[in-house]
Amino acid sequence: MLETYSIRVANSLDMDTEELDLSQPLKLPSYPRRRERIKQVTDLRQGLIEVLNLRHCQLLDLIAERNSSLGKVMPPSKKMVYEIRLYSGLRNCLQRLEKTETDPALIQQIQTIFTVKHNELEANLWNGIFTSEAVERNFSLSEPALPLQEEAGFSQSRQALIILNQIASLNNNREKWSDSGYLDQLESHLHALYSLRYGSRWLRSLALIKNTLNHTSEVIEERLKERPLCFNQQTTPKARIVKNVFNKYYAGQVQPYMARIDRQGKEWLALNRNLLGNFTDIPQPMQAYKNQILAADAPLWLNYTQARDRHILAWQTLLKQCNLMPGSS
Repeated sequence: MLETYSIRVANSLDMDTEELDLSQPLKLPSYPRRRERIKQVTDLRQGLIEVLNLRHCQLLDLIAERNSSLGKVMPPSKKMVYEIRLYSGLRNCLQRLEKTETDPALIQQIQTIFTVKHNELEANLWNGIFTSEAVERNFSLSEPALPLQEEAGFSQSRQALIILNQIASLNNNREKWSDSGYLDQLESHLHALYSLRYGSRWLRSLALIKNTLNHTSEVIEERLKERPLCFNQQTTPKARIVKNVFNKYYAGQVQPYMARIDRQGKEWLALNRNLLGNFTDIPQPMQAYKNQILAADAPLWLNYTQARDRHILAWQTLLKQCNLMPGSS
């Protein structure tokens, strides 16, 4: 669709220019490697007696699950869920035991474990979200563009990011945060992110649109530098052919697709930006990536909007020259 549009514009203007090539690799920064994203945490393993003492906190089943053969190879998201539930369980246990005549040594032991978990909660939340393959796949540069008509997983990806934001908000709302079922829903939402890979496909779509707009703008601008398409705003048969190309291919095909990519992209970027905003300590490679791709003033979005505005101006100049602006005769 994009290539056809560019060719039709060039042909209608009798411009013998190099055809648009959208097969080139994306010129975008790569998502930081996992070793650049992961945060180190303490591998806290309690001895048998200490663990048995945690029966006062009703956490034995949870800890047993973590220490099982499957628990030792948990993916990052499941480790995060474990850490959240352990953190909440320890906090509630301490609050309960401090109101009773409980052995001070036991309270001190639980307090020591809780302090470690409290101090490392941000790192555990970060690892659970940003080292998951599902999130990583959404920034891959290898996926195809989004289709012209299909919804293509935006709603499901949007909901997954909302859930991740709710979970990440625990970092800055530790006293009032409640699960509300988010943890039980997490894996299904991560599966949607992983399988649909909306973000990766959106990145390609935006890049292809930007390249198409810039290439086609250059064709129009070069034609405007030559003799006028119309003199004294007198519409010619040739100008009407150009206007038909504008109506059929730009207004009828490119613009609706671009509007969807624009609208969905703004929300997708904002959700990812907000997700990072839940954390105070962001690894430098991730901060650099945010500045390039996710920030409100990131080059990714600015380059696209500049291409969009340039294209609009090129068409306006050309159509005004022939008194063919939308709404005119």
